[in-house]
Amino acid sequence: MSNSQAEIERRILEFLEKKQTATNTLLSKEFSIDEKQVNRILNDMRMNGLILFQQELHLTRGELIMAKISAKGANMLLAMKTEKTKPASAGAYNFERISKAIEFAGQAHKDQFRKGTTVPYLVHLLDVLSILLKNGASENLAIAGVLHDVLEDTLRSKAEVRKNFGDTVARLVDDASESEKLTKGVSNEEKKRTWELRKSQKIEKVKTSGRDLRLLVCADKLANIRDLVEDIRLNGESVWSKFNATKEQEAWYYHEMASAMTSTETENSDISDTPAYRELAACINLVFGS
Repeated sequence: MSNSQAEIERRILEFLEKKQTATNTLLSKEFSIDEKQVNRILNDMRMNGLILFQQELHLTRGELIMAKISAKGANMLLAMKTEKTKPASAGAYNFERISKAIEFAGQAHKDQFRKGTTVPYLVHLLDVLSILLKNGASENLAIAGVLHDVLEDTLRSKAEVRKNFGDTVARLVDDASESEKLTKGVSNEEKKRTWELRKSQKIEKVKTSGRDLRLLVCADKLANIRDLVEDIRLNGESVWSKFNATKEQEAWYYHEMASAMTSTETENSDISDTPAYRELAACINLVFGS
């Protein structure tokens, strides 16, 4: 099998996993491939047990095939995703550098706590780090996860981040941050007033970003919504009083952000194949509905 056909088969499996079923005509249009070539590939995939044909209708204009993914195909796709998101080996990480980032963030956020709790803010940053490492993040991306709030919520500057951790980390942290004009030294009342503007700007940034920023934002949102699920379990709907936005506004934000993370406006940036994104999507549906 050629590499190009293997890639097409992977994309077809991903499409069928999302859509449940599809015709050869739809697949031809979706991937801009000649229908005869699609038919040949589908037949190869069926022979290998990756898909099933629900029906074959011989029409005057040609054969219409309705295909769906098989159990074997689903397992193969899962194996592909697992391999793709497999974390780097421990030897690939410089943990002295990561430890330095944790110390830097710990000092920057030392007097801060998770909203409405006595939990040190550093706990959230370590949660984000854990998610990123479990989802195959590079060392720079993992460090950016630890530092993702230092520009937005502390007095640390981009120049300090760049000096200590390099251009790549500084750029990721800057891209993950909301506008300093709307956040630094701003009262909670002012933040409430600009909430929709800030969130809309961030959604648009993620929509046109690369895979690294999307995974960083995903890890942040997943860590937040995990805490939210537990908070709701313990305290019910009263949890929403702690936020600068209503539950309806938060629902809009989470759904739009999840959609932005899978946008195809930039190539090879869709993170829907990661465990972090799949868990985030499940949590969003649990808290806010589909």
